[in-house]
Amino acid sequence: MTTGRPQFGIDTAQHQQTWAQLLEHVRFAEDAGFDGIWLFDHFKALYGDPNGPCLEAWTLLAALAAATTRIRLGPMVTGMTYRHPSMLAMEAVTVDHVSGGRVELAVGAAWFEQEHRELGF
Repeated sequence: MTTGRPQFGIDTAQHQQTWAQLLEHVRFAEDAGFDGIWLFDHFKALYGDPNGPCLEAWTLLAALAAATTRIRLGPMVTGMTYRHPSMLAMEAVTVDHVSGGRVELAVGAAWFEQEHRELGF
């Protein structure tokens, strides 16, 4: 049986948002007491303007780790077909060091076929 208080996080899909907007949302979540912030691991926007901003998840997680102090960070799911496993491991370890141990890692199958075709995966 798990004890303790429930934990709450926010999914802040980073497409159609600028760095400044994302940083504002994440800092708000941290100040409001949320426990985690989760990004999606895609390289193009899934809705809205296909040419709109869509910041890469692991680079963005490193930047957010440096800009926050308490909130846990991670991808909702990292698509295993996007990166070699050893590259993903190094990215996660790097962000974990930058964040002081606040990274949550979730991995799974990447499903967006169009994205795979366009990026040559």
